[in-house]
Amino acid sequence: MARIRPSKGQSSGEPGPDESGADETGPGGAAPPPVPGKRRKKASGGGQQRAQPRPKRQVRSDKAGTVTKSVQEGRSRRYIGEVTTELKKVTWPNRAQLFQATAVVLIFVAVVAIYLGLIDALMSTLVDAVF
Repeated sequence: MARIRPSKGQSSGEPGPDESGADETGPGGAAPPPVPGKRRKKASGGGQQRAQPRPKRQVRSDKAGTVTKSVQEGRSRRYIGEVTTELKKVTWPNRAQLFQATAVVLIFVAVVAIYLGLIDALMSTLVDAVF
């Protein structure tokens, strides 16, 4: 028959070292470490603590209708202004750097195209030979 273990803080119904009157020494005669549990705040007054009320949530009033046209124009104008500011921070390449970068890209594309063409030709001859 299976035994159900009690959850933390519940007594098992069986007498433990506390309840049986036996000494509280563990194996080897050492006292077992205390079991951590939840600490409760002590009430500063007489008996019970009062539950503090939760702060009330402020209700936002929903605006009726859609965003007005003037607000939309202001947002788009601000966006364009921020874009131009960021584009001014960009370091643009000069003509020589532009031609050099373009040449590197074109040469790389040509090398990859030749490599893939050779692989395709080899694979097609291999497939024709097998089938």
